Amino acid sequence: MGLTDVIRDRLLSWLLPEEYMDPVLRERLTSYSLRQQYYQGNYRKQLRIKPMQADDNIGLNFSGLIVDRSISMLLGNGIRFDLGDNQPAQEYIDKVMKANKINILLHKAAQYASIYGTGYLKIIPGGAEVRSSTENIFVPRLVAVDPYWVRIATDPEDIEQVESYTFRYNIASGDEQVARMEVISREKAGETEETTGWMISNYKSNRATAGRWEMISQDPWDYEFAPIIHWQNLPQPSDVYGQSDIEDVIEPQDRYNFVSSNISKIIRYHAHPKTWGRGAANPTKVSWGADEMLMYQGDNAQVSNLEMQSDLTSSRAYALDLRQSIFDISRTVDLTSISDKIGALTNFGLRVLYQDALSKNGTKQELLGEALVELVHRLLSMDTIEHADGGSIVWADPLPVDEVQEISAVEKDLNLGIVSKKTASTKRGYDWDDEEQRILEDKTSDNNMGSLILNAFNKGQ
Repeated sequence: MGLTDVIRDRLLSWLLPEEYMDPVLRERLTSYSLRQQYYQGNYRKQLRIKPMQADDNIGLNFSGLIVDRSISMLLGNGIRFDLGDNQPAQEYIDKVMKANKINILLHKAAQYASIYGTGYLKIIPGGAEVRSSTENIFVPRLVAVDPYWVRIATDPEDIEQVESYTFRYNIASGDEQVARMEVISREKAGETEETTGWMISNYKSNRATAGRWEMISQDPWDYEFAPIIHWQNLPQPSDVYGQSDIEDVIEPQDRYNFVSSNISKIIRYHAHPKTWGRGAANPTKVSWGADEMLMYQGDNAQVSNLEMQSDLTSSRAYALDLRQSIFDISRTVDLTSISDKIGALTNFGLRVLYQDALSKNGTKQELLGEALVELVHRLLSMDTIEHADGGSIVWADPLPVDEVQEISAVEKDLNLGIVSKKTASTKRGYDWDDEEQRILEDKTSDNNMGSLILNAFNKGQ
């Protein structure tokens, strides 16, 4: 065992306690690291690089593109929390979401979920300030937690029953690192095992504690729900953790990078023709530039170029097949495959083309939407605001709409008498109450103007 191995083992002995050396957990963390690297475009090099040789490896970041497109389809046009007629609840939730910059927060949480497969939002009471002209109040702060550091323990007989959340991370403290751990565990009452609340325990481990976990605080959480909520990015029925958007495309991504790198290498070596000569005798020059001519004295002397006889059509076609496979597996539309058809697509045709992506997006909306409704319920319960449930989430249409077709459809519905003006106004994105008031004001203004004109006419003006 070398000096490096000894140092590494000593570091692991206090930075990574024994429970984190569990093979299952280590495998999951390794998978998490790989997904994060591929999202960032840090791929495994497919071609071996010899010393003093150019690097022909190419990595096109389709994995990151798939995640970003998925998030944009899910949250790109924003969401709205609807509490119905419960005005106090609606006003309070609007304040909380505004204080937490909810659109930015949800993009972060959705990105974590898309990469790792599971998303987390943590509630910190009184951590966010809402400022107004009359008063400044504090509302719960919401934090998107990095799933890499979270471990969920469930009931052995019920995977839906979470028993604890464990956060494990390292921080820099002066010249050394300190290992931190926060455990949020369920508290139960007697034989009934009814949940009475949760306990938040904080630990640290460093050289001063000889690698052992030392409790530094313990605070009760007196609610039946935990201060953290999680959801699956895509369903994984047999596990508490969900599926990510990119875990199935890593292998075809590597294969695509291999083919692209090989094409790049071939072009680098054979982009310029190789010049060769035959039967040369007493040339006047041994080398020449692009604007110079080489003269031979021999009668049968010949100078020619070696050129590629192929434009790599088969290799490029194979790379395109791999590219389409990557997007097909991830249920994402590849815009390059429809670039020549966009102008002729109708709303219906666009939805048919995006059917698989829309279905995937609908699944994500169900999973994230349920978590957000539960989040609203917890926030209202913490502030003791009366409510029946967490309301609903209103999602925007992820696809662009042909305005002419939409207006024509709404107009036909109005002419048939099957919708009201209020419904039509809402469908077109207007607030009917505001528009109705403005329409009445316009009519009143028109009537007043008509009266003024008539009075002026009668007076001969």
